Amino acid sequence: MFNQILQFFIRSKKEYHRQQILKCTPCFIGLMLLASTITTAQNTCECPEEKRRIPEIIQCFNTGKVEDAVRIFEEIRRVGTPECRLAYCNSMAQYYFNKNETAKVKPLMEEERRLLDSILCGKMAYSRHFSTYGNYYLSLNNYEKAADSFLEALGYSEGTGNLFGQQRSLISLANVFSNLHQYDKSLAYLNRAEALTLTLIEQSKSGKVTVKANFNNELGIILSRKASIYNNLFEQNKTLVTYLDSALITANESIRLGFEVQNQHTVCDGFSSLATQAQYTNQLAKALQYTDSVLAYAPNALLEKYRYDAFGKKSEIYSALKNYPLAAAYADSALVAAEKFNPQMVVSALQLVHETQVLVGNPTRALAAYDRFTILKDSLLNIDKFNAINELEQQYNKVKNEKSIIELTQERQIFQLRNRQLLFGFLLAALTIVALVFFQRQRALKAKQAALETEQRLNRARMNPHFFFNALGALQGLALKTNDGKSIVTHLSKFAAIMRQTLESTYTEYIPLEQETNYLQQYLDLQKLRFPDTFDYTIQLADDLDETQVQIPPMLIQPFAENAIEHGFSGSVESDNHLTIRFSTTPQKELLLEIDDNGQGLKSATERTRKHVSRATDIIKDRLQIINQQERGNARFEVKNKEAGGVLVQIYLPLKSKA
Repeated sequence: MFNQILQFFIRSKKEYHRQQILKCTPCFIGLMLLASTITTAQNTCECPEEKRRIPEIIQCFNTGKVEDAVRIFEEIRRVGTPECRLAYCNSMAQYYFNKNETAKVKPLMEEERRLLDSILCGKMAYSRHFSTYGNYYLSLNNYEKAADSFLEALGYSEGTGNLFGQQRSLISLANVFSNLHQYDKSLAYLNRAEALTLTLIEQSKSGKVTVKANFNNELGIILSRKASIYNNLFEQNKTLVTYLDSALITANESIRLGFEVQNQHTVCDGFSSLATQAQYTNQLAKALQYTDSVLAYAPNALLEKYRYDAFGKKSEIYSALKNYPLAAAYADSALVAAEKFNPQMVVSALQLVHETQVLVGNPTRALAAYDRFTILKDSLLNIDKFNAINELEQQYNKVKNEKSIIELTQERQIFQLRNRQLLFGFLLAALTIVALVFFQRQRALKAKQAALETEQRLNRARMNPHFFFNALGALQGLALKTNDGKSIVTHLSKFAAIMRQTLESTYTEYIPLEQETNYLQQYLDLQKLRFPDTFDYTIQLADDLDETQVQIPPMLIQPFAENAIEHGFSGSVESDNHLTIRFSTTPQKELLLEIDDNGQGLKSATERTRKHVSRATDIIKDRLQIINQQERGNARFEVKNKEAGGVLVQIYLPLKSKA
């Protein structure tokens, strides 16, 4: 097993280079803020204070002084106008998703949308809004929603001729496809963004752009990302060595521009690409120097991101140099940095830990890293995401070719409104139907329950007249045979107790087993009075039954006991007639009631007797069927002749205890 896992990781060597880091870094916030500085014919909902302080904000982000930028955002908010509140919401949303405090992003984005709608902002403002939403989803590794948001932003910006908005959206889409390892598509979007940036630079020089932003900053960002993509394309196909030349040229140019505009992020990304390029060309000493440069210029705001990148590369380089202990130590450091910054990086860091622990001969830690790697990798990326995002892109391009982007935007808004109305109507109708069905079902269940309870009482009441008649007959016989008033009073008292319990059973679904056995004992004593010297009886209770806790339906046993005494023992010449009533449990956890007699049996019974038994069994059968409906159990009974003579009745009930 261990060797199989090792081979799996050897085949996927250097995977963490293809596992792209989220590129929505704080420097990109400054890039996005520049959208509001480009003048167009539409209402951009600009905040004058934000516009005035944009160079200062960009400088804060480029040098890693993020908290200073936040202070400026707060000052912009305090201006109090809807436009400045709008700028604050968008900027702080970007700040929070870059800090991985994603719970704070959604409320700001929702407030921004309300402000956009309330002050009738133009399409450029909506483009910025959707770009921010896209970066928010990108930070959550939700690539499908990120791509959808960026395509939406691209549509708004193309509809207005806003080149800067288009540039921003194209870079963002390149990030999505880079994270999905679709580097050809990523490079295509970056090339389009680079072309737009060069156009903006020319417009800035000629005065066509009224606010001259530092477009060299954006160009440096694009080139640093292109360098990384070139390295990844070579890693996919080692025969295309020209990609390494392109990576070297673009990385050096991005570093030059980064130093020129004082953008530490661009500088670090450029050195990171140079380190990778040096690895692929086997210049390992130079690669180590480049990783040291990454650590030297890393801004505090993204220190852990660049630590992860540099330590990961150092680990690979020392593995190539066969210094395995040092490679393992740097892999552990890369994992620590990744866990502090972003879950997506943890996947690649765990792979690196696994590889280096295999090399130092530590299979326990290697397997532990492998287990975490597979779980996280499956949760972050799968083929369904590829298909869904590619489909989004194809749909967008198809519609773009058929209609103008303005018509597309209008149709989308109408379609979304109709969808919301239809969805609301559908949900309302569905909830109404569910509520009606629920209440009707409850009423039906209550009615059915009441009918079952009534039927149970009727079935028990059907036994009572016959029993009362026979019991009074027994007392009448005693009065005629003897003048013992005390004995008559004693038996009358027993009869009264039996009569009361029998009547109460009409309204009681279950009684304790102890009450049922006392009832049967009093009943059988009266029957012995009626048929003196005719039979004896025994009531047996299994040791595992607690007669105070076990519940039993009343009046189930009495009809069968009555049949045994009055018909099974009648006319018998034997003097040792015996009736045994047993209570026990089955292996299936059912309550078993047995009425066992050694009388004549059913075969020799008279027609009158058989009819009486049949009526009794029909009533019991109805009662057990109702019990099954109420308890969803398998209550049943069997009546059979015994080979040695007599009848055995077995009643199976659900084992029910006092609640």
